[in-house]
Amino acid sequence: MVHAVARPVTGDAGKLHGLRAITEHLAPGSWEHARQPDRKELAATTVLAVDLAEASVKVRTGPPVDEPEDVAAGGRWAGVLPRQEVWGLPVPCPLVETGVDVPAHITGRESGPRPAERPRS
Repeated sequence: MVHAVARPVTGDAGKLHGLRAITEHLAPGSWEHARQPDRKELAATTVLAVDLAEASVKVRTGPPVDEPEDVAAGGRWAGVLPRQEVWGLPVPCPLVETGVDVPAHITGRESGPRPAERPRS
């Protein structure tokens, strides 16, 4: 959990720095591969900065810790529903010319079929 007050980043250089940091954190290698935003796109984009003085997280594993009376009541499911976030197969834009390979910075993340099974655009 983070408690902070966000402030807007002003100026093209600051916005580009923030956008690059987010992009490279979420999708390493994408910033250099993609077209950079133009002035109109930067003007239409809000980037927020947060000073993190402190943050906390609570993590636990294992089965639920249910109250004895809840267990005794019966008739209700209890358990853990794991959440997984995985990359799927890349889906090419239909406007991209045929035969263009998917860049390595994208194929290195996918969790679907291996390269021999990967469709080309």
